[in-house]
Amino acid sequence: MIGYIFFEKSLSFWWFNFNHCSEPREREWKNYGVQVPPGFILHGIDASNYSCEIDWAEVKNMRDQNAGVDFAFIRATRGINFVDYRFSQNWSQMRDAGIIRGAYHFFTFGDDANQQANFFLDNVTIISGDLPPVLDVEDDLTGNERRYTTEQIVQKISVWLKLVQQETGVTPLIYTNGAFYKKYIAGNFVGYPIWFASYSPDKALKNYNEVRWLFWQYSNQGRCNGISEKIDLNVFASDMNGLKSILKK
Repeated sequence: MIGYIFFEKSLSFWWFNFNHCSEPREREWKNYGVQVPPGFILHGIDASNYSCEIDWAEVKNMRDQNAGVDFAFIRATRGINFVDYRFSQNWSQMRDAGIIRGAYHFFTFGDDANQQANFFLDNVTIISGDLPPVLDVEDDLTGNERRYTTEQIVQKISVWLKLVQQETGVTPLIYTNGAFYKKYIAGNFVGYPIWFASYSPDKALKNYNEVRWLFWQYSNQGRCNGISEKIDLNVFASDMNGLKSILKK
């Protein structure tokens, strides 16, 4: 079964590459294509293999509305057997380009949390100057989340966070959206910084006092030099000193 799942994912990646990544596409943009939220100093993106091949030097040179790309997160792993096909390349090139980098794990509720944490740790080495590891938790749309009680979901998330924190020496970030935050995260994970996904500026800024997010993903429709596909755009809630304070020492 595991072999079949891996084959299916490999085929899916090949098909995406064939249809999207192999043909010439625009990689130079005059602007981000969306309104950048005012009042924030630091800006960033997040990406995965669906972003196709990225020219990180061009990403670093992107600037619009007085916003550059100061940091970036990329997907590293999913579940217990899927490593993002472009992770290794992205991970090294981001650092070479001078972009503060971070890696995230997409959590699958049907898989063992300990195995998922170890799988992430086996494939990602967090070194000095890197952003904290990130756990991406949201409804996976397959029904797996709904098979478990709230207590079980909280326990699964807690296991991953504690093991990764113990092994890396860094407090992980939790990436989530409003609905998932209210149902599972609020009140259960005090002390873990939040990366909040909300494409409604009014709601995100209104919820700041409640969520106290550290990062805000405000759009999944952005454009960025060096990337052919639409990209997620983010801001950081503080300044460079604040960002440096959470990096791996």
